[in-house]
Amino acid sequence: SPNTISTYMRTLQAVYNRWMPPGMVDYNPILFKELYTKVESRTKRALTAEQIGSGDYGFQRIVVAQQRVLAYFLLMFMLRGMPFIDLAHLRKQNLQGRRIVYRRHKTGKLMVVDVRQSIPVATEVQKQAESEYLFPILNETSPGKERYHLYQDTLRRFNRELARLMKKLLPGVSVSSYTARHTWATLAYHSGTPLGLISQSLGHSSIRVTMSYLKPFDAEVIDKVNRQVIALVKGSKK
Repeated sequence: SPNTISTYMRTLQAVYNRWMPPGMVDYNPILFKELYTKVESRTKRALTAEQIGSGDYGFQRIVVAQQRVLAYFLLMFMLRGMPFIDLAHLRKQNLQGRRIVYRRHKTGKLMVVDVRQSIPVATEVQKQAESEYLFPILNETSPGKERYHLYQDTLRRFNRELARLMKKLLPGVSVSSYTARHTWATLAYHSGTPLGLISQSLGHSSIRVTMSYLKPFDAEVIDKVNRQVIALVKGSKK
């Protein structure tokens, strides 16, 4: 897709600029001139508060295997939109009292997340007593390269099972592992949380990255704000 191509091109451009900084004799200023490096706006993958809340009573209608998939999805949401890769790689040592302390796989940024409001973590720890992982998602005995492929297979399987499950719970709504992260960011934003705080909560490097996660306000909400602004002006005249 255009956005995927753009991401790879920006990465290559950044590598080139580090290897051959502007001003060097062999630097080519037009090497990336004709390439697409912008971001095309897409519909954000975020659920409403009612939709994400429907998962709580969804447990009553699904089998045990699907309950675990739903539990992980809700857990990612309640742990401040934690990505699936970070959830899967959490070790028992990351659980420190009432907090999970870990570093993001993507950026290496230190994250501290309160777990008191989330699904009880201790239950899953007991199920995986012989493993170094906090949740029974990956197998720690696999070597590095094999472990990476195992994670990719696990992610694909999780997204496939999650999509199949959500067809029952939320017919017509497209959901993936990243929907939990986008939903947390959007609901925080719509509740009035400052962008800077949302960005820090997600572990983003900049507010610009956070903005790409947020689903726009509905037209009704914007119209309401407009009415409030107009009423404020009218009130000042009086």
